Amino acid sequence: MQAIIHQLRVADGSDIPLLWFPSDGEGQCLLLLPALGIQAKLYRTLASQLSAAGHPVAIMEQRGHGTSSLRPDYRCRYSLDDMLDYDIPAALEWLEQQCPGRPLVMGGHSLGGHLTTIYAACNPRQLAGVVHLACAFPYCDDFPAAQRRLLKFLCAVIPVFKFIPGYYPGDLLGFGSRESTAMMAQWRQWALSGDFNYDKHTDLATRGAYTGPVLALEFERDGFTTEAALMRARMPFQQDRITRIRLGEAEQGDYLGHTQWARQPDGARLSIVDWLAKLVS
Repeated sequence: MQAIIHQLRVADGSDIPLLWFPSDGEGQCLLLLPALGIQAKLYRTLASQLSAAGHPVAIMEQRGHGTSSLRPDYRCRYSLDDMLDYDIPAALEWLEQQCPGRPLVMGGHSLGGHLTTIYAACNPRQLAGVVHLACAFPYCDDFPAAQRRLLKFLCAVIPVFKFIPGYYPGDLLGFGSRESTAMMAQWRQWALSGDFNYDKHTDLATRGAYTGPVLALEFERDGFTTEAALMRARMPFQQDRITRIRLGEAEQGDYLGHTQWARQPDGARLSIVDWLAKLVS
């Protein structure tokens, strides 16, 4: 199914692209958020499959990527706040208009999952469910030595990029893509502290105490996750409300790992559709 691209004007004047996959079915409506440095188009197959199963899906393009007109530099320093305060609320409002009266479910891959966690905590009654896709918290000490050294190196150099070249050069560093220095400075706080708070924001992940259902999908061969990092990402949720599923070759074939799973997400799709069906049964 071909996506319909909708340009969403948000409160700060920015245009945020949504890849829209409508459906003739009557299932829950989903908003999907990409991982750090990943374009929305990676999730087109998953969204198309969910749409065919009766669930309308919108994929929100991350600022600075894909069809977004924004590109981080000295003058363009968007942050997590922009996504949480402007982009996500506007996307959910638009989705509600397309699917009036239908339950809304929000999910995200990696960074998108963390944003979903925070938003759900701050708006606990808006969402009927939360989905984590390969979502592990980036706390340095939750990773083995080699990855820990990389994360600590990134934390050491991120402050420099504010001055030169004016953006975070993730393509050169092998982690993320071209990113805003303001957003990466906030990500850095997560990596050093091990909790969701950043800048002047406190108790972000527990405010409002989201108590709804959570689906946490993990993928074998994912070098960006550890058991500790996965559990840390889910700490704000009620543990008895989490459905945890680990997908391997039996469900996904060779399409595993941190991003490769999305290229042929058959196992992910089956897990999500089955979980959504149980929410209304």
